[in-house]
Amino acid sequence: MANRMKEDEKNEKIIRGLLKLPANRRCINCNNLGPQYVCTNFWTFICTNCSGMHREFTHRVKSISMAKFTSQEVIALQEGGNERAKLIYFKDWDPQRHSFPDSSNIDRIREFIKHVYVDRRYTGERGTDRPPRVKSDREDSNENRMADSYHGSSRSPPYEDRYDRRYNERLSSGGRNDETNFRYQVMKIKVLYMLMVTTREVLATLKW
Repeated sequence: MANRMKEDEKNEKIIRGLLKLPANRRCINCNNLGPQYVCTNFWTFICTNCSGMHREFTHRVKSISMAKFTSQEVIALQEGGNERAKLIYFKDWDPQRHSFPDSSNIDRIREFIKHVYVDRRYTGERGTDRPPRVKSDREDSNENRMADSYHGSSRSPPYEDRYDRRYNERLSSGGRNDETNFRYQVMKIKVLYMLMVTTREVLATLKW
């Protein structure tokens, strides 16, 4: 029992010493002076309001004055702390574009914690959802040349070939009536197209 008390006193003394470090004197989230809690998910020193918001995200929070810390937790805090956490979670943080929330603005704190620790927006990590890639002028030019070459020949563009293959694959799994109906519809489209072309040529001749 006595050894346990001595260990608790030792751990508390170490934590109080860590609180005196410049980076740990203020809450890592809202910059409020004198943090009284530790978030053990990220080993950061935080204020009372921020501790409540962290709990909303099921992050584990411990009071420095009320809770007991194990030796393993103290070691983790020594290796972590606000300075270490900023290197990880604020790596891409731009103070010119972003600002820390006010300690009295609960909604802003909630949003901040979600962006920083849940969404990990400023860690520099690349997510699986990539934004649409903008095509270069060269790629557009190449695609246009390919489309022109197909239009100038009897071949169909590659996307039409893929469509025909997929459609034929679906037909092969259906009944014979579906295939007959499909061919009939294709023939109708071809006839209509030929009529349109012929009409256009006749009109062009009359205009001439």
